[in-house]
Amino acid sequence: MCLLVSGTCCGLFAKAKQPSLRDFKGLQTAFFDDESGRRYLQVGYKEATAEKPKVGFLRLGLAFLKIHDLRIDLDARWARKETLLDLFQKVSSKRGVRYAVAEPIELVIRPQDGDPFRITATKGKFTSAGALLVWGDVRIVRGETISRRGNISLTADPLSNSLLLSMDDGKKTIAIPLKSETTAKTVLSKSKKP
Repeated sequence: MCLLVSGTCCGLFAKAKQPSLRDFKGLQTAFFDDESGRRYLQVGYKEATAEKPKVGFLRLGLAFLKIHDLRIDLDARWARKETLLDLFQKVSSKRGVRYAVAEPIELVIRPQDGDPFRITATKGKFTSAGALLVWGDVRIVRGETISRRGNISLTADPLSNSLLLSMDDGKKTIAIPLKSETTAKTVLSKSKKP
C-alpha cells in the first residue's frame, strides 16, 4: 500500500514530456509585445519529420529534423532587440533545432517604413551562433524590386537596435531598425487618429 501511494505521488509530480516540433501539424504561433499588445512575430509550418540521410544506398543512423513549409513573419515596428536576441539564442541552443532544416522557407520582414522584405528559399536553418541562415535559390522581393542571392543570414545585432540582413556571405548588409520607445509611441499615436 505504501509503495503504491509513493509510486502514484511520484507519477503526479513527474515532469511531463516536453512536446517536440514533430508533435504538431499545421502549427501557427504568434508572439506579442508586452506593452502595445501588437504582434511582432508569427511562425508557422506544415509539418516536421525526422529523416535519416542517405549516402548512396546506405541510410545513416543519425536522423535530422526536416520542417516542411516554414513561414516566419517578423514585424520590426513592434520587435525589441532584447526579445529577439533572447528568442534567437533560445532557438539556436536547442539541439534538435540546430540540426533541423526548413524546406522550403519563406521569411517576411516588415521594416519601420517602406515595403516589406519577402524572402523565399529552398532551405533555411538556425545556426549555433544565433543566426537564421537561408540558402538555395534565394529570392528577395521588396516592392517592385526582385533580386536573387546565393544565401542570406539574419541576426539581431547586440550593438545596435537593428536586425542585420547579410547577403552572399556578408558582401552586402542591410540594417533593419527595431522598435524603440519613440518609434512605438509615434506609431501608436498615428494608429489612434481617425
